[in-house]
Amino acid sequence: MCRTGPRSGIFASVTTSFFGFPRLFGLGIASLAFGLSLARPASAAEPDAASEDTSVEEGATDAAGQESDSEDEAKAKDASKDAEDAKSDAKSEDADEAFGHMGQLGLRAGLVLGYRMVLRYDSSPYCAAPDVLKAPNDQRKFCGHGAPLAADFGLSFGLLDFFEPFVWARFGFGAEEQTDTKPIVVVGAGARLYTMSDAAFKIFVEPAVALEFESGRGSPAWQANSPEYKQDLVFHLAAGPQLDFLRNFGAYATAGVTTGVIRAIHTSLDLQIGVQGRYP
Repeated sequence: MCRTGPRSGIFASVTTSFFGFPRLFGLGIASLAFGLSLARPASAAEPDAASEDTSVEEGATDAAGQESDSEDEAKAKDASKDAEDAKSDAKSEDADEAFGHMGQLGLRAGLVLGYRMVLRYDSSPYCAAPDVLKAPNDQRKFCGHGAPLAADFGLSFGLLDFFEPFVWARFGFGAEEQTDTKPIVVVGAGARLYTMSDAAFKIFVEPAVALEFESGRGSPAWQANSPEYKQDLVFHLAAGPQLDFLRNFGAYATAGVTTGVIRAIHTSLDLQIGVQGRYP
């Protein structure tokens, strides 16, 4: 019989432990490898997640940048539009404040004070009360005297801002006793030429030509030389300032000369003040 004692039990136990260790060791190695295989995808996923977060942040930054650019562009467009509107308003205001007369029909009226100088021909009317002790040919040849107050009227149309043709008339309020003539009647045409024509304050030159129509009064003392009250040709030149208070209304003043050459060589130094209305 074989005996089994404590020694054989210890041996069997040792043997079993010795031969079972490799199996346990292999199981441990396999578990460790399996664990590493699971950990590796997780660790690989972390950079991917970080990359995705970075991409999201970059996308958000790009979107914010695009929105900022869009806002800047919109602001720039609004600023440009506002500037254009301001320029348009300024041009409109300038147009509204322009005082040129182009396309406007004008009517003016003024009062004229003058000083007349007359150089007579032999057949001209006397220019002063005749001296009864002198023969007709010995009467005064040159005279000077104040002219009666007269009114000027003009109807004009602005072909250009600086060029305003007109028809013109002058009517005296009283007879001229020195030449024994009835109140003056002059009708003619001319033009006003403006400087700074768009401005409210402007300077103009006014050349004109006219006919003078008044006749004599027939006083006996002035008939000694059988005077001829011929229709006269008159040249007029004046200049002065004009101030347009509105686009349709202004005031002016002129200084000038009005000269006739047929009845006698006579010149009037004129001062005039007046107003002008225009339409539209």
